[in-house]
Amino acid sequence: MAFLMHMLLRKQDAGIFIGSVLWLLLSCSFSFGVESDINCLKSIKASLEDTLGYLNSSWDFNDNTEGFICNFLGVECWHPHESKVLNLKLSDLGLKGSFPQGVANCTSLTGLDLSSNQLNGPLPTDIDKIITFITSLDLSYNSFTGQIPMKLSNCSYLNVLKLDNNKFSGIIPPEISQLARIKTFSVANNQLSGPVPNFNNTSIGPESYANNTGLCGGPLKHCPPV
Repeated sequence: MAFLMHMLLRKQDAGIFIGSVLWLLLSCSFSFGVESDINCLKSIKASLEDTLGYLNSSWDFNDNTEGFICNFLGVECWHPHESKVLNLKLSDLGLKGSFPQGVANCTSLTGLDLSSNQLNGPLPTDIDKIITFITSLDLSYNSFTGQIPMKLSNCSYLNVLKLDNNKFSGIIPPEISQLARIKTFSVANNQLSGPVPNFNNTSIGPESYANNTGLCGGPLKHCPPV
């Protein structure tokens, strides 16, 4: 009898131990995710010049209550009481600087809108590692320069890609046509040349490429023979 009780207690202890380990692992994972997203926003704030003071007045990291970042201007969370960022909508805030690479720490981010600011410089060549799960990327109406990164084609979840009204130059990487889910695409009003992507989505019309005098193919004029 004593032996049986001993075995039952050992099994009970083992169950409690396993349950405790699982709880600890989940807690660590949750804490890491929350901390990662908080660091994401801290990095964005630190890397950009906030000329109109919107971030300085709204993004207060002294509050440590659960889900506090979900009340920040332009921040939408997966759940209002969990600091996991779903979308960042930072349009028309007078932000200056280069593309904020700290976005990579918002590991569950699906939407990024930095349109109508004063951002400049080239986009990161490894942008696919920064916005892995993004479905909507709007960088329009800024002053980004250089070539459109070829690795944007690895962002396979993209439905919306708006790069219009910048200063991008060179060709549009043909690999961009591999974005099978794309519904909205615009590179109008840049300095691009060469063939446009061969998207299967025929709803992407000539207005998506307007005012790039060197572009051809697709819904535009035929490209000259090589």
